[in-house]
Amino acid sequence: MKRPVYIREASAIGPQPVFDTDRLERVEAYTGHPLRSIVPALRRYVDPVRGRRMEKVARIGLGAALNALDRAGGALPEAIIVGTGLGCMESTERFFVPLLHNNEDVPNPTAFIQSTHNNVAGQIALATNCTGYNFTYLHRGISFTSALLDGWMQVGLEGRGTVLVGGAESITPDYYTVQRRSGIWKQHDVPNLEVLKATDGGALCGEGAAFFVLGDGPGPGPAVRVVDVDISFRGGPGSLRDRVHAFLDRHGLSADAIDLLMIGRNGDGPQDTAYAPVETDLPLATHAAFKHLCGEFHTANAFGLWLLWSGLRTGHLPGEAVLHRGARSNMRWGLLVDHFQRKDHSLVLLERCGPEHPDAQALPSGCADQLR
Repeated sequence: MKRPVYIREASAIGPQPVFDTDRLERVEAYTGHPLRSIVPALRRYVDPVRGRRMEKVARIGLGAALNALDRAGGALPEAIIVGTGLGCMESTERFFVPLLHNNEDVPNPTAFIQSTHNNVAGQIALATNCTGYNFTYLHRGISFTSALLDGWMQVGLEGRGTVLVGGAESITPDYYTVQRRSGIWKQHDVPNLEVLKATDGGALCGEGAAFFVLGDGPGPGPAVRVVDVDISFRGGPGSLRDRVHAFLDRHGLSADAIDLLMIGRNGDGPQDTAYAPVETDLPLATHAAFKHLCGEFHTANAFGLWLLWSGLRTGHLPGEAVLHRGARSNMRWGLLVDHFQRKDHSLVLLERCGPEHPDAQALPSGCADQLR
């Protein structure tokens, strides 16, 4: 990578109260699922009249994206890159259901136009007058991390100064019902704060959006940079444990160097076993999880990255997210390890570049020279 790539600012909307803040102060508990997004007042970013005609994924995606740019000092993106697994499923259903009922006569062209997966990226481009690079990734569980990898290269290799990257998803009742029959979701209601204790199959369904402003320099506040991104279908050669060690070896890091491990445990007992060897190899790190807070969906790892960024930047994580508290009070290196259905694997390495947290015992080092 020619230049370091920083997360200048970020914003998220999901089942937890995380909008327009850099830390999760209060955790919402749910007794059933799907876990629905807490949609804040978006009048500042989305015209109410226009918003009523937009489906939920576009509304929360646009709101989170514009809020991230606003928090970054009103930065205008040179590129917009979005990951989504389902796209605008509401509009897709609005197009196909009448088509089936009317014997394929008189289709609704508006619903068809709004159903395209790049709708969210297009809405953001219209709102920001961005005529540059605009791309949408649809790769199931690696949709967001594919977008992040692209954005990371756009800044680090292609020389773009500001790139907006995000993931967005909303769940429709029909999609939830169909997928529940496949066994992906829990067949019964489980409190989300207790689901990680489950040993049976299935996860809690969720939804949400998270966007990150990537740049070639740090933004206001403590700087966090994206060191590396790795994605793979079916994990590639070797186990997840081997892939994590190879990922860290690329940067001369041992497992003991990681201060904060963010893993994608979702309460699906058989699938969560894949994370156990990784957790065992990182005993000094603080272990945290995120999918019991936001639910499982194709771009849930966008929320996971937001929580990892938040933990490194503020030094704070809610107790409900922490699985194992490490011995270190200062967090420098953060690692996101996630898989979707054991097919789509994502690894993201972040580094906090300072200044130190108020309660830190030692100054972080490594990228201080890049901040001068």
